[in-house]
Amino acid sequence: LGLNSLGLLRKKKKSEVQLNKEVVRVAIAAMKDAADNSDWNFSNKFRLLQAEHLSLNKRHCPVTVLPLYDESIESARKSGFIHEQGLACEKAGLYCKDVLNMEKALEYLNQARECYEKWGSDIKVAFIQKELDALKGKNCN
Repeated sequence: LGLNSLGLLRKKKKSEVQLNKEVVRVAIAAMKDAADNSDWNFSNKFRLLQAEHLSLNKRHCPVTVLPLYDESIESARKSGFIHEQGLACEKAGLYCKDVLNMEKALEYLNQARECYEKWGSDIKVAFIQKELDALKGKNCN
């Protein structure tokens, strides 16, 4: 619910912005409580929500946002949640693409593709591969 609301905020649907801001605030607070009670299961999700929330605010630079993605990635890896590790890598890669850090975008998206391959999600692998191909095309120009 929190990631979906953040996605809608990213698309700036004005009619839903205020409602989604409240949903995001509640989701982040709930995920923090969950992580406090079960770090191994919820810490990666909490950090990903934090990173995605900060990534919406253009005042936050990658130095602030990327460590949260990295913490989410590492936490998911330690907990054995390969699909959630892939999701955090994917979101970090798309964030880097948005802030025009193509080198880091390629790095994170390659990691996401590897995670999704291990998880066995052909659809996610294909999606990430399209993103990688597009980025590689931009880097050649």
